[in-house]
Amino acid sequence: IAKLCPMSGAATPTAPAYQAIYRACMKEAASQGRALMLRIVKHAVETLQRRAITGPDEVERRQSAEAARTLVKHETALCDAYPQVLLTEITNAISGDARKAGAVSFDSLQLMGEEQVRENVELMRMQQAVNAQVEAELAGLNALIATVQGLRSVQADRNPLRPEVYVRSLRNVSMQSPIPSSMRARWITALGEALGAELARVYTELAKWMRAQGVVEAQYAAAGAPGANVPAQAKLLNLRELRKLVTGDFREGSREAERPTQFGATQFGATMPAAVDALEDMNQVDELVQRMRARQRAESQALAGGGDSDRDPTQVLAQEVVHLMLDTIANDPRLLSPIQQCVRELEPAFMRLALEDPRFFSDKQHPARRLLEELTQRSFAFESVVSPGFNAFIEPLRQAVEVLRETRVPGAEPFDFAIKTLEDAWSRIVKRDREHKERAVRALLNAEQRNLLADKLSRGLRQRPDLHGAPREIVAFVTGPWAQVIAQARLTDMTGSHDPAGYTSILTDLIWSAQPTVAASQSARLVKLIPRLIEKVRQGLSTIEFPQESTDRFLEYLANLHRHALRGTAAEAPKLPREMLEKLVGEGDAWLAPNEAQDSGFIDTHAALLQMRHSSAAQEAELAAPSDQFQPGAWFEMITASGWERFQVTWASPHGTLFIFTGKSGEPQSMTRQLLSKLLETGAMKLVSGQAVVDGALDAVAERALRNSVS
Repeated sequence: IAKLCPMSGAATPTAPAYQAIYRACMKEAASQGRALMLRIVKHAVETLQRRAITGPDEVERRQSAEAARTLVKHETALCDAYPQVLLTEITNAISGDARKAGAVSFDSLQLMGEEQVRENVELMRMQQAVNAQVEAELAGLNALIATVQGLRSVQADRNPLRPEVYVRSLRNVSMQSPIPSSMRARWITALGEALGAELARVYTELAKWMRAQGVVEAQYAAAGAPGANVPAQAKLLNLRELRKLVTGDFREGSREAERPTQFGATQFGATMPAAVDALEDMNQVDELVQRMRARQRAESQALAGGGDSDRDPTQVLAQEVVHLMLDTIANDPRLLSPIQQCVRELEPAFMRLALEDPRFFSDKQHPARRLLEELTQRSFAFESVVSPGFNAFIEPLRQAVEVLRETRVPGAEPFDFAIKTLEDAWSRIVKRDREHKERAVRALLNAEQRNLLADKLSRGLRQRPDLHGAPREIVAFVTGPWAQVIAQARLTDMTGSHDPAGYTSILTDLIWSAQPTVAASQSARLVKLIPRLIEKVRQGLSTIEFPQESTDRFLEYLANLHRHALRGTAAEAPKLPREMLEKLVGEGDAWLAPNEAQDSGFIDTHAALLQMRHSSAAQEAELAAPSDQFQPGAWFEMITASGWERFQVTWASPHGTLFIFTGKSGEPQSMTRQLLSKLLETGAMKLVSGQAVVDGALDAVAERALRNSVS
């Protein structure tokens, strides 16, 4: 677990204490949302009323007055809605889900219209204005938040209360009001102008509260001036031009866009596979490759002799995007140094691709994007360069990078070849992982289906009138293991029976016989019933592979109840030991049969979940880790008996109740969503990488373009 920043002059709070302060701070910020919204609405109304008097023309004055009157009417609704909208944004920020949080993404550009581009630019402009007004207060809050997060130095982008969270919340809550878009624009402008000063006040109050809890500021790490490493070309990029590149709008209206162009022309060239399909034999392929290499050499010489002014604007922009993307990936601190170097060495190959194949920007399955994603995602399995298996991973990767640097074959084909070569080199690991995963998936799919049905049956069984007077052990058994038995029977039944094997109808006798004060009056019926009842219970539990030891102990408990009923000594009815009773409690947690647990590497969560149910942390449900944080592809570090190890989420069940993690060994481990959330909450698990690396890098390009658009 990450070491927390030490305090001077006072005892250092424990990790759980810091976590409690962190959660309380987030809840307090959300709860202040109503008062914050009330204040900024008041300021916004005053601003709009002032513009209704001083506006430059009659139309502007009239529309400002109408916007002010309407804002007053919606004041209560806006103030009531803002805290929940803010809490949602804070939760998304905690999970690191920037896309869900509403930030512009590279993929969204293809669907974005001109009006949406304008809205995003205006939103960024508002965010920058707010940032300028809260700079001093935010710096102090960032340092305090970093401390309670357990960070060694301040990471401003990890603060869930950063200004853009409030700005997005402001926009989102205004979107809920049924008003014309022109009026909404006036609202957002006026509300945004009021937000800065009021948010500075919120930051000051939160910082004061945290200091009163004994929290001290983390240190800021030394860093270069912002933007010092930004290439000059990056400043040419803006959101509108980037959208044109992604959607192909640069070529709209051009008949040349309807057919492939020659490599080296002003438009993008055809991909190699399309050309190969048109050839009839290998001699022609060789001839084509030689011609393309000659053309590329000629173009390279031409480019070397000229500047960007001699090139197609589309090509300049495409190479700028590629450079920014690769630079972001190569400087990603999560990647090991040899991986960063491989990415840097791939830049010439990707620069050539930017001139040849526009599909790279819009097709996630493009071989070049897949290559980048494979090499970065797979590398997360290794904590360091000395981790077992890293050399076997990096050597074929270096060879593939060298080939891509040297080849002059245009288009996607070299990247496709590189992927296949690497998959061959890693084939033993890939095949082993696939076999393990398929076996685990089959086991967990069956387990989730049974658990969901059993949970539904359990809720129904609790409503049985005859269960209300039964011992708590019998209630736990009927709504736990026996609900699993009934569910398993229904899922595997091929006859269409309403009660397969009679496991539901037997409950009447089971519950009656387990109440000595009731069963004692009909001892003859009980004596006749016992053998069939015991056999039915044993048979049912065997269908779900209920542990034999637990089965024997429960049947022994049931037999004791029966003996007390026959003897008329109900007052001395036995009790099950606490640990045995806990094993019978299954509601709210997934239960796997031993063979399912073995096939999926299931980590038994029962004890941890029981503790979680009774802990104060369980009451913080609204700030729990969202289930979509555990999407397949995400990498986590988890504390194990051997220390910190990395695992990737390789599968999530359809209903998000069970997950498969796979580490370097290829052996799957499965866990429930409840345990994963608990591990994250306690610091026993840490997110390494949630979003795909390439997607994240391209989103960073889109964010850069958006910031440039404001200028």
